[in-house]
Amino acid sequence: MSAIRIMVVEDERIVALHLRHQLLKLGYDVVFIASSGEQVLRQIEGLRPDVILMDIHIEGDLDGIETVARLPAELHIPVIYLTAYSEEAILTRARATKPFGFLLKPFSERELHATIQMALERRNVEEALRDSEEHLTLALDAAGMGAWEVDAQSRRIVRAGHIERVFGCVGQGFGGSLDRFLDHVVEDDRVVLARAYERLLNETAPLQVEFRGIRPDGTVRWLRAQGKAIPSRAERPQRIIGVLQDVSDHKAAEDRQRQALTVFEATRDGLLILDPLLRVVTVNPGYCAITGYDEADLLGRRPHMLEVGAQPTDLHDEIMEALKEGGRWRGEIAARNRDGGILPLLMNIAAVRSEHDSVVHYVAAFTDLTAIRAAEERLQHLAHYDPLTDLPNRLLAGDRLDHAMERGRRDRKTLAVLFVDLDYFKRINDTLGHSVGDVVLKTVAQRMRGAVRAEDTVARLGGDEFMVILEQAENPDDIAAVAMKIRAAVKQPLMVNGRELATSASIGISLFPEDGQTREALIQAADTAMYAAKETGRNGYAFYTREMTERVIQAVASDSDVRRALAADELVLFYQPQISLESGEVEGVEALIRWNHPEQGLLGPAQIIPPAERGGFIIDIGDWVVAEACRQIRKWQEAGLPSFRVAVNASAQQMRNGRLLRAVQDALAETGISPDMLEIEITESMLQNEDECIATLHALKQLGVTLAIDDFGTGYSCLSSLKSLPIQRLKIDRAFIEGIPGDINDVAIAEAIVAMAHRLRLSVVAEGVETEAHMEFLRTVGCEGVQGFFHARPMPAGEVPAFIIGRSPPG
Repeated sequence: MSAIRIMVVEDERIVALHLRHQLLKLGYDVVFIASSGEQVLRQIEGLRPDVILMDIHIEGDLDGIETVARLPAELHIPVIYLTAYSEEAILTRARATKPFGFLLKPFSERELHATIQMALERRNVEEALRDSEEHLTLALDAAGMGAWEVDAQSRRIVRAGHIERVFGCVGQGFGGSLDRFLDHVVEDDRVVLARAYERLLNETAPLQVEFRGIRPDGTVRWLRAQGKAIPSRAERPQRIIGVLQDVSDHKAAEDRQRQALTVFEATRDGLLILDPLLRVVTVNPGYCAITGYDEADLLGRRPHMLEVGAQPTDLHDEIMEALKEGGRWRGEIAARNRDGGILPLLMNIAAVRSEHDSVVHYVAAFTDLTAIRAAEERLQHLAHYDPLTDLPNRLLAGDRLDHAMERGRRDRKTLAVLFVDLDYFKRINDTLGHSVGDVVLKTVAQRMRGAVRAEDTVARLGGDEFMVILEQAENPDDIAAVAMKIRAAVKQPLMVNGRELATSASIGISLFPEDGQTREALIQAADTAMYAAKETGRNGYAFYTREMTERVIQAVASDSDVRRALAADELVLFYQPQISLESGEVEGVEALIRWNHPEQGLLGPAQIIPPAERGGFIIDIGDWVVAEACRQIRKWQEAGLPSFRVAVNASAQQMRNGRLLRAVQDALAETGISPDMLEIEITESMLQNEDECIATLHALKQLGVTLAIDDFGTGYSCLSSLKSLPIQRLKIDRAFIEGIPGDINDVAIAEAIVAMAHRLRLSVVAEGVETEAHMEFLRTVGCEGVQGFFHARPMPAGEVPAFIIGRSPPG
């Protein structure tokens, strides 16, 4: 064991040498003899002796006491003062430096040795204490705790450094006062903390309380204080010691756990927690409600839909492989409920992994698709059948005509298309109201259906226009006989609300293959013949002849007029506001094309779109509309108007070959407007070319443009893929709004569309809103927006700012 190393500080040389001799004799190692404080301070870092024997009165500017005061505190070197004097003032100064002993000159070797050994023993004890405190500090820091101590009598905090770290205010302190500490506590929790403290003093029960502390930056943290009273001899607490811990993360985790449990218990979707072998560990009430099973039926077993044989083999293998490879699968499955019925479910199952990446659980969520499937089936029917008469609509009639022509080509048979238009119906509708008109249409539909064979098709094209397809109609006389039978059935008087009404039908007839080889050609020929029948007197029929075409030559000439109008900047956009039902403010406008004709004045889209489609430049007009709408958005922005979306109708031709996408990209680049201010409206019929259309829609979505389906419910509805389309909005066609609330069919359709849209997280805008009754109904079913004459007719761009400002809230 190495000798104890001692530094001697003595300015009298003889005394210093004598002391060195004594120390060596006692077995100590004297590493340095200094005569001044300056020498000590220069050598102390390098020598680091075990003990310093310090004479109080030494040479130089520093006496022994001041020299000790300047020693680096972190060295913790025991100091023993040597002095020949015992003045109280000197000793008081010396005691303030916390020496390890005093030796009064002269002293014996035994006194010297004993004093040094006592100092060394005290040093060892203090080192052990410091190590213990350091370990305790490290342990508290690791646990996120801070130690504290309070003087019970004075309420003074005598140890607060750790508390300051927990509070995030190191160095700022709490003013040494428990009351000052309470200033850092949320006001509602101060009483709780104060009561717990008083209970600790009076009952000496351990302190354990949670409260919210306020950090200097204003953030609030949850804290847990634990403490114990240390009694004095009088058995009254003298001091209180304890720890403070930041438990904010634990509290947040508890909150998340409670929220998750609430969601687990309250959600209508089914939730299962499975073990690694896919056996049920936990089931929520939603799953039991969907399937009819009790919790006891499920625990410890595999869910039926994941058993072998419950799904088609390829689907079951796909699910198992996906869980094995990626730990998750999402898709539609069939499940059997407790009563044996089959349920369509959307299953989303994912693995929960441990920190070692092993599967500890699976969480499976199930959404019951029964209501959606029923709505889809209903909408699928509505997409192909007229909701008023339940006859095939234009779309289904067109499909049937295509198939009939295909059979006619194959079998070399003739078929006939009858275009039927009701005479005087508009007058009935205008004078007696839509409800009476609807009764007339339904009655006429039933009579027409009864006038033809079961294999023939009777369809309603819209309004008071019907179409009849007669297959294997070889004899014109037989076709004429059917036309007369229809005419006679329609002409029969009918009673509505005690009133006798009469109408008649004008019928145009075209034949395949003589009058046309395509659906469009045959329908157009029959339509032309129908107008010829009206010209010769209503309640008649006419077969199509080529001479009738001459009468539409003038209409064809309008194609070039529209092309010229586009080049001459005669086309303009009007804007019809879309109003939020919640706020009453303008949430957007729809851009509608108009023609400032130099002679005929302002013309609508009916005089623009058909000629443009016939002339093959509808795409050019579509590009112009997109560009002009974006330019107008930019103008409104520069004028300081609040942001709102502008909806633009896209044509089917624009969706082909990426033309619409390029037009939008060019317009956005030219104007620099935010893409989400532009909304593109497509019709359901455009989804027939599904792959190309969906690709374009996704590309537009990537640009940030919003997307909507216009006139929803009137055309082809790709309901199976509607949920995957990147659309944000559905627009209910005016045909389903005009009869609300009196027409139960219109009411049912509108309710179904809104419900389905909301289930798919889509918003809904209703078109053709013209009455307060419309507004009230749409507000009741949760429709977000409305558009129609009730609020505003289409207006020029210059009138839009005043309208928007007039609808905006003050300030």
